Amino acid sequence: MKDKTLLDISEVCEMLNVTSRTLRFYEDKGLITSTKVISNRRKYSVEQVELIKKILVLRTLGLSVSKIKEIQAGDSDLRQSIIEHKSKILAMIVTKSKEIKLLDEALNTLEHNGNMFYSAANNEDLSVQNETVSFITDNFISGNYRVVFEKFSETLQSYTPLPAFERIVKDTLSPLGKFLSLESVEKDASQSNVFYSYLKYEKLGLRIKFVMYENVVHGFWLAYYEI
Repeated sequence: MKDKTLLDISEVCEMLNVTSRTLRFYEDKGLITSTKVISNRRKYSVEQVELIKKILVLRTLGLSVSKIKEIQAGDSDLRQSIIEHKSKILAMIVTKSKEIKLLDEALNTLEHNGNMFYSAANNEDLSVQNETVSFITDNFISGNYRVVFEKFSETLQSYTPLPAFERIVKDTLSPLGKFLSLESVEKDASQSNVFYSYLKYEKLGLRIKFVMYENVVHGFWLAYYEI
């Protein structure tokens, strides 16, 4: 008599819109298990199907098989794993946006019959020594967020009170790992009052964008970048 508590692999595939090859792959990697009957066909209990559903959700979010396995084993926290994956995607976006900007500049040079190779090789040195930006960056690295906050304009402080600012910084830093070094402080090529500090951490880089007016911070943004 057929065991109604078990679903055949074909039924599970149809139910979850997944291929049998995918289920076999997950089983080979140790993410799921199946129950085999006399016919040697894979069958799944209700509990096993529920586990497959969770794995499919995590894969949809972009988590790797190895990361899911770590989560299942208790070696990685689910929330932190999602935060780390999100930060990596954001870093890729920043990197690709920068590449797009450079490509646009190259195309603009070519369209105006310029020499893109000469232009790229002779860009002005964007490294700067802005005392306020350097001061804020050093205190940010040291964790002196109140000191950083005190350099914000009154409007910026009202938009982001100190407790909220400290919480944002904590959440932003959580996926980065140990701080390694300050890579550079740069001035924006097209805006004289915009500066960037690039901080290198174990897993990703953190870019701090400053909008300055008379040594007061009127804009402050944190973004990840690839290292």
